[in-house]
Amino acid sequence: MWGHATHVRGRPGWLVQGMTATPEVAVSVLDCRVFSELSVATGGRQADLGGPKQRLLLAVLLSRANTIVGVDELTETLWDGAPPRSARKNLQVYVSKLRKAFGDRLTHVGPGYRLRVGPGECDLQRFDHLVRSGRRHVLDGDFAIGAELLGEAVMAWQRPFAEFPRLADEADRREERFLDALEEWAELVAERGGHRLVLERLAPHVRPHVLRERLGAAWLHALAAAGRGSEALAHYDLVRRALADELGVDPGPALTAAHRALLAVAPRTALGTQLPRDLPDFVGRGAEVRQVVDEFSGSRGHDVVVVTGPVGAGKSAFAVHTAHLLADAFPDGRFLLDLRAPDGTAKPAATVLAELLELLGLGAVPSARRALAVWRTWVADRRMLVVLDNAVGEDVVRALLPGGASATIVTSSQRLSGLEGVCRVELPPFTAAESTELLGRIIGHGRVLADPGAARGILRHCEGSPLAVRLTAARLDALRHVRLADHLDRLAATRRLPDEMSAGGTSLRKHYEVFHHGLTPLQRAAYRRVAALPGPHSHARVLAALGELGEPGLEALFECHLLTTPDCEVTAHSADYTLSALAAQACPE
Repeated sequence: MWGHATHVRGRPGWLVQGMTATPEVAVSVLDCRVFSELSVATGGRQADLGGPKQRLLLAVLLSRANTIVGVDELTETLWDGAPPRSARKNLQVYVSKLRKAFGDRLTHVGPGYRLRVGPGECDLQRFDHLVRSGRRHVLDGDFAIGAELLGEAVMAWQRPFAEFPRLADEADRREERFLDALEEWAELVAERGGHRLVLERLAPHVRPHVLRERLGAAWLHALAAAGRGSEALAHYDLVRRALADELGVDPGPALTAAHRALLAVAPRTALGTQLPRDLPDFVGRGAEVRQVVDEFSGSRGHDVVVVTGPVGAGKSAFAVHTAHLLADAFPDGRFLLDLRAPDGTAKPAATVLAELLELLGLGAVPSARRALAVWRTWVADRRMLVVLDNAVGEDVVRALLPGGASATIVTSSQRLSGLEGVCRVELPPFTAAESTELLGRIIGHGRVLADPGAARGILRHCEGSPLAVRLTAARLDALRHVRLADHLDRLAATRRLPDEMSAGGTSLRKHYEVFHHGLTPLQRAAYRRVAALPGPHSHARVLAALGELGEPGLEALFECHLLTTPDCEVTAHSADYTLSALAAQACPE
């Protein structure tokens, strides 16, 4: 602790214990602390500092230690600009009580009071003394000792007077001095190769003080030296935009020079692939895969593909499979970002941006607007493929689209009809052949061929849903002793098919529950009404079931793929709509 200090013969200033020199120990009478909570120890015992106003008085005197603080200033501070008539008398009482701890160190001098404290007796004074000593050593050319003294100072620092809101301005002034010392120390240590230590010490301060260019330049140099050039470039852009937005100025010479040096030496690194694995038993979707590959390879027509389909259509698996095939077209990397929270609702934009920057190794950014700027700057000169999975709405998708030479695959159970200038790929149900192929790949083709009729019956219940087929097959694969015919009987006898289509800890019903949470209130209301309607689903019967929800309710069901129409062109009033029996049974009450 700060119980004593060591003076090194032949050198000015106080050094903390541990410096290699012959010490002269001087035991301090006092140990005053204003970093964090105010406290005073005399002779190893904590002094009673009294109530809030008496403590505030002491804090003011310590902030101006060894100088005279006027009575008028003290009363103004203690009573927040509205001192009572008894203020001076009360002040005298507080001073008298403080003298029990400070004795004749606290004296009345002319127009005010002075508290005498040595540099080894108060953490704030000790900080100032270490900084002054460090700077003197630097001026004398003794850079190693200077850096060590400044390092001791910045290590000991905490924001002072935390319990006294009325001293916030004084705390701010002191923090500016700390930041000056921190910048000087960082430059000295970085010149001697201590980049990791600089990064560790500067990390809590660079973003809260983003407008300090000298601090930003030190951070850039340290990041670059540590091989984190992308983060350094992103931080430069963050500072540049903050200066423009808040002060209306461009970066100064120090930061500009750091940026130029960074551009000269930092390699343009690629992200590589951070996609989930491609399913080894991926089946079908040949035409749709070719459409996306053709769209993004060679001369492309669009830079955004929106992949949509109902619950269980295999949108995420399709996007990952296609993204793996496009490795050569996007040499700077491919990655997936999930836009949906575990409960099915849309993740807040700030959460998505934070996850994006963490994925790219760009660190945290104070605001969503700046995070978005960092992302766009980082991706601007790269050719990347971004998979935005499970989009619930259009706003976050629109904000994240990278543009430039990069491309995006968006997956959603919603059609996202408001997204403009995109290529749309809708995944249809599996054909009977595709369903059979996936079932055979999971449970074995021999087992399917042993009872093809039962296999066809099981797959009819799956309605061409790749997820339903996969879950059913996974369950049958785990139950090798169950005959396909017996499982078909079980499916035919239940009215809870979404629960029967399960494997491990998931089921088709759970997927529908997540989907339901992401629906709009209108879609939920329309879903409940149409799910309760027995077929056939003619236009007139659906509208009658929707009641006052009317055509908007009908359109809302199309938007989220709960209702589909025949492939052939028909007028709306003569159309027969299709609602999946699985969707109807999975609808919450």
